[in-house]
Amino acid sequence: MKGHQIAGTSENRERVENDFYATPTESIWKILNKEKLFGVVLEPACGNGAISKEIIDTYPHIELYSSDLVDRGYGLPRNQDFLKAEMVQDSVDIVITNPPFNLFQEFADKALEVARKKVILFGKLQALEGQKRGTFMQNTPLRTVYVFKARQNPLRNGSAVDEKGKPWASTMAFAWFVWEKGYIGKPTIEWL
Repeated sequence: MKGHQIAGTSENRERVENDFYATPTESIWKILNKEKLFGVVLEPACGNGAISKEIIDTYPHIELYSSDLVDRGYGLPRNQDFLKAEMVQDSVDIVITNPPFNLFQEFADKALEVARKKVILFGKLQALEGQKRGTFMQNTPLRTVYVFKARQNPLRNGSAVDEKGKPWASTMAFAWFVWEKGYIGKPTIEWL
């Protein structure tokens, strides 16, 4: 089999190129109902605009910048690598995104550097485990982990259905991770 298999999926599935698993709309609504956005907001892995479009609908007057490494027809500048971009420290108020799963920690680290107030990332719950990631998380201002009670089904290549027209089904557990600059204390867990 070519590529890497994703844990919790069919053995016949390969990892999607560039890790493009768009965030389901209902997953976005859940976090926008819990965390208020304000000021200058950056969505650096905007994909096809799933998160950005919901932010604009919810906060029509917000200053939102959307970009992605891969041009999927949404966001500017296109083809911008967030991890390599030279950005001014504390240059935006909030970073919110669904980063490539295999770069979750790197996105969190860079987002914490450029955000003045908050970082909000959608990711697999397993981001909390492991020696490297666990130590990283312990040493950040991680305030809240919003765990989904029901399985979320990220959209492979931005599509809600598979090649047979069936909705995707995932066995992986997902959460929204929220860091707040200046937060001191242990993170709390809430359920969505």
